[in-house]
Amino acid sequence: MSRFLLYIIVAFGFVSIAWGEESVWNIQGRVIDEAGKPVAGAVVDRNWSCNGTKRNPDGMSLDLSKADQLQVFWGHLGKMEPLSKNAAKTEIDGLFKMAIPDIFHVVMAMDKTREHGGLAFLPKGKEEQPIEIKLQPLVRVHGKLECADQSNKPEWTHVYVNLPEDQTRPLDICRIATCGSFESLFEFSLPPGDYVLDAYGISSLKEDDIDLRVTPDPKLIVKSGAKELNMGILQLKKVTQPSFRKRVEQAKDDGSWSDYSKHYGEPPPRWHVTDSRGVNKDVQISDFRGKWVLLAFWGFSCRFCLSEELPKLMKFYEEHKAQREQFEILSICIDYEGDLKSMADVDHALEPIVKHVWGKTLPFPIMLDTTFKTLERFGSGTGTIVLIDPEGNMVEGDETTLAKKLK
Repeated sequence: MSRFLLYIIVAFGFVSIAWGEESVWNIQGRVIDEAGKPVAGAVVDRNWSCNGTKRNPDGMSLDLSKADQLQVFWGHLGKMEPLSKNAAKTEIDGLFKMAIPDIFHVVMAMDKTREHGGLAFLPKGKEEQPIEIKLQPLVRVHGKLECADQSNKPEWTHVYVNLPEDQTRPLDICRIATCGSFESLFEFSLPPGDYVLDAYGISSLKEDDIDLRVTPDPKLIVKSGAKELNMGILQLKKVTQPSFRKRVEQAKDDGSWSDYSKHYGEPPPRWHVTDSRGVNKDVQISDFRGKWVLLAFWGFSCRFCLSEELPKLMKFYEEHKAQREQFEILSICIDYEGDLKSMADVDHALEPIVKHVWGKTLPFPIMLDTTFKTLERFGSGTGTIVLIDPEGNMVEGDETTLAKKLK
C-alpha cells in the first residue's frame, strides 16, 4: 500500500488515533431545523469524510492496508460521515456535548439523512459557551481534477474543504471535510457558506509523493436555495519543489544528510542564512565563543513551533534576562519552499501571530534560510533545538539543561 495514502488515512482520522495531551474545548449546544425545532439523531463533528465509512455495504469492516479494499473505500464518493471517534449525536431535545481539540473552532452538524446541515463557529474567548446549529438543505458540490497535460493523469487525488482563515486565530485548523478519489473526482454535501479548497494529486503511487496541485486554492460560495454546484474541471499543475520527505531521501542518497545528534562534543555544521535580524547574516558559532547558544529551528508550517516552542523560549529569554551575557538564543526560520524572500516577508507572515497569539515579537535574533541547506547539514526538521556549549561544541540538552547551567 502507498505510504502516503496510509499516512492520510491515519493522520486525518480514517483510523482512530489519540490526540495525546492536546488541550480541548468542551463544547455543548443544540441542533435545530429551519423552523427552530430540535433535531434528534443529528451528528456533530469538526471534520467530515466524503468517502463514507470504513465498511462494505454489508457492514463488514474494510482492511485499508489492502489495495482492493482501499479502492472500495475511496470509491464511496460523496457519502458524508463524521471522521472523529468522539463525534456527538443529538438527543431527543436536540442537545449535544463533545470535546474537540482547541486547534479547531468550527463544527458541522448533519441530520440522519445527510440532506440537511449547518455550521457553528465557536466565539473566540467564549468557546465553551452553548452554541446553536441551524440546519439548512445541503448543496451537492462536485467536480473533477485534471492535468493540462492529458498524458500525466493522476493516479490519486485529494481535496480538503476549508473555511476561510480567521486572522484572529492564525494557528487554528480551518478544515471541515475531506475527499479522496482514484478517479480524479470530488463530491461534498455542504451547507451554504464560503469555502476554500485545497486540492492536489499524485501522478504515481510508486513515487508516493504529492507532485500535482491546484493553485491558487479555489474559492467557492455555496448559496442558499441551490441544490447543486458543479465546479467543472480544476486544473492540476506540476509541483516544482519536492516535498520534505523527498528532499531528505535525496540528501541521504547523495550523502549530504547529517545527524547532529551523532556529533555531540563537536562544533555544529555551518548554517546557511539568506537574511537575518538581530545578528549579521554571516554570523557563525565562533562569534559566540564563551556563551551558551540555543539553536531553535522553526517554520510557518510547524504549528508546534509557533504555538509552543517559540513562546516557551520567549519566556525563558525573559526569565533569564539577568544572565543574558552567558547565553544567546538563535532562531532559524526555515522556508525551503521559497515563499519567504526576506525578513520583511517573515515579519508580514508573523503579524497575526504576534497580534493574536504571542502579544509580542520574538526578543531574540532570527536567521532566515530559504533553502534546504541548514536542515540538510544538521539532519533535523523544524521543532528541533540544538544546545551548544561555551567552547562551541554541540551537547545533548535544551533550555531546561541550559537553565541548570546558568545557576
